[in-house]
Amino acid sequence: MSGGKPKEEKKKYVIPKKSKKKLAEEKAEKETVTGKVATKLELDVWFNHIRDKHWGVNGYCACMECGAAIPVNYSRHATAHLLAKKIFKSVSTHEINYMILGAGCGCHYKTDRVDQIVTLKVWPEIARRIKILMPLLPMDELRHISNQLLIALDNTP
Repeated sequence: MSGGKPKEEKKKYVIPKKSKKKLAEEKAEKETVTGKVATKLELDVWFNHIRDKHWGVNGYCACMECGAAIPVNYSRHATAHLLAKKIFKSVSTHEINYMILGAGCGCHYKTDRVDQIVTLKVWPEIARRIKILMPLLPMDELRHISNQLLIALDNTP
């Protein structure tokens, strides 16, 4: 034993697996207007609700663009998200973030590009719904709205 002060043990710094910034980003990604990002189960419930609402008892629904008959077996394929569920997670299961557009008749595929979606007969309704959804988007999702879409929305009454 020596007569001096006991040596203080140095604290070892451990590098965290995730930075505080990354943890905050993940938390913000999970939190949305509704409180959380939709899970697969919630998406299934959302798709089933739309199927029950539009396909009803006869087993067929009409494409909102061309009127082609869509069998109930293709209900999920015919439900077109207006704001993509992968990018706009906060509104992925919002009650108006869809249109019934047939995959077999090709109308559903026209929603992938702005220059094609504005040519649809149902574009005014799509624009109306997107305008309702936009204020609900958090800033990190709002930045994914293209200038081309914003211009198209401005030019639609």
